[in-house]
Amino acid sequence: MGSCLSAAGDGEQASASSVSGTHQFTIRGYSATKGIGVGKSILSWYFTVDGRTLFVRYYPDGYNFQSSGFIAFYVQTLYKPVCRPVRARFTFELLRPDGSVAYALRSDRPCNFDTHCNSWGIRAFVARNDLEGAYLGVLHQDAIKVRCTVEVVNSQRKRRGGGRQATVASASDYAANAIRFFISGTAPFDVKFSVGGVTFEAHALVVAAQSEWFAAALYGHGGGERWVEAGLPCIPISGTTPEAFQGVLHYVYHDALPEELIKAKGEAVMMPQLFEAADMFLVGRMKAMCASRLRQFINDDTVRSIMELAQAHSCEELQQACQKHLGRPRP
Repeated sequence: MGSCLSAAGDGEQASASSVSGTHQFTIRGYSATKGIGVGKSILSWYFTVDGRTLFVRYYPDGYNFQSSGFIAFYVQTLYKPVCRPVRARFTFELLRPDGSVAYALRSDRPCNFDTHCNSWGIRAFVARNDLEGAYLGVLHQDAIKVRCTVEVVNSQRKRRGGGRQATVASASDYAANAIRFFISGTAPFDVKFSVGGVTFEAHALVVAAQSEWFAAALYGHGGGERWVEAGLPCIPISGTTPEAFQGVLHYVYHDALPEELIKAKGEAVMMPQLFEAADMFLVGRMKAMCASRLRQFINDDTVRSIMELAQAHSCEELQQACQKHLGRPRP
């Protein structure tokens, strides 16, 4: 069985508004960790941030069956906080043998570690095929180096040299507030799109901020007539489906894939459409997320079609995943 071994050099840094700590550990015998079962985890050694004892859970076979194609990392407090809840962000990084960062994801907001929940993490941290591939280069001698950074944003530590408690500024919630405001409907929509006979309403500034395609189409490049100025009653969009366009708008407003739509229509059906739409509207992060999900569907029956999709939309990572599958030894 593989193991998580903590490395020396764990550290903690304090500021007036937060306290952060970094814990690095090595998963040795990676190949032996696979197959322990979905939802089963391996624990790192304990470490301390802002007086709280924490550890990392590593799920080699996935956190649940829906995310079984990905490894997961969770950070957990040793004991559920009894008095003050802990609000903390966390980052997980995969390191190359030379110590450089090959891949990293950060929590999208501070999470409450309290009596209701003392464990938070990232279910779909990285696809297992990517982790094992040469592109990232993190699997070395059947071992993986992982670094976890936890930032407590509501620390009540006192500054050194003074007896007064530091005033803590809360983490920025600008993005969450903006999303909440726009989806509330308080601000009237100012642009309409017609896709396959279906009309969608949106805010021009919002879609332009998330998509270079919309930015250029709606506001131009400094010259000529622009859609916003033309005052068109409804802008026609071709080359995509209403469902895929709905998915793009969902991502634009929520910064996440439309999981309910994917579940309703079927992931195998919707993911290629969302991937193509993300590429069409130049939403890079959404395209990368879709590509990662598409890798789960690569098998002997689908590899050719997924390869063609990756080539048509210039997705090198997805092409490499298909090539890796095609290059596997056959019985």
